[in-house]
Amino acid sequence: MNVSQGITARQSRVLGFIQQTIHHTGRPPTIREIGRHFGFKSTGTTRDHLKSLSRKGFIKLTPRQSRAISIKTPAAFRIPIVGTIVAGMPDIALEEVEEYVDLDMFLPGPDRTIFALRIRGESMKEKGILTGDIALVRRQRTADAGDIVAALIGREATVKILEKNKAGFFLKPANSSFPEIHDPFTLLGKVIAVIKKF
Repeated sequence: MNVSQGITARQSRVLGFIQQTIHHTGRPPTIREIGRHFGFKSTGTTRDHLKSLSRKGFIKLTPRQSRAISIKTPAAFRIPIVGTIVAGMPDIALEEVEEYVDLDMFLPGPDRTIFALRIRGESMKEKGILTGDIALVRRQRTADAGDIVAALIGREATVKILEKNKAGFFLKPANSSFPEIHDPFTLLGKVIAVIKKF
């Protein structure tokens, strides 16, 4: 983190201390701990720095909590959404940025593990997931019914819809030509995006 990213040198050091404390202890420092570390004479000085970091999008503050600071990673890879386009007759989209797609959420980070699987077969075609597509999977041990997941059956990985009945969880294809899978499986993670090449 450096001054060129929109914060002062002191704010950068405060942010660095917060990140270091979370990394080493698993929890953020209190306002008093920050003030003591930097020798601030009042908690007001610490609060001012935290409010500035929050306003600039580097941290999030939760009111009325002792350790109320969480880090917000600035997006390094953003694509602007500049309008909508009709998927039928052509329309003109003026380049006015409506919002951004933050692709950082699809990248590995300290709090998540992302891996990719290449799709083979037609069992998920009704969800638009086809042979040759790349599924991005966030590694996790649990998922909800209705989620699209990656699962391991024996030694083979598969992408299916996780469903539940009275007997427990099972895997359902998004293609009526394929049977449901009630064999034992290991959940690898949840599919968070699918990349297609054209």
